[in-house]
Amino acid sequence: MSIELHGKSYKELCHTVPISVEEINSLYRGYWVYVVNAEVDDRNRLLSGIPVVIGEIAFAGSEDGIYKQYKDSKYGRHYEHILWQPDGFISSLHLLVSQNG
Repeated sequence: MSIELHGKSYKELCHTVPISVEEINSLYRGYWVYVVNAEVDDRNRLLSGIPVVIGEIAFAGSEDGIYKQYKDSKYGRHYEHILWQPDGFISSLHLLVSQNG
């Protein structure tokens, strides 16, 4: 599945409520996903959150300032969820990017 990025390396999404990591994986397989209001387990694995930006590379669109708006405390924990498909399998590596509140 390919999502139209309209000539950019990223796309801002319009989710407003948290969705499960399974749904994020299903919708955005093959992309890097920036998630806010992230809920993680005790091992720092993503459980759910609001995906707000997808990209072809990590932090795609940062030069446009797309992430500045998400520094507000109302967005809670920020999370980077990687769903690229190297060698035919899904890599679900993750990294806690920022924790607010």
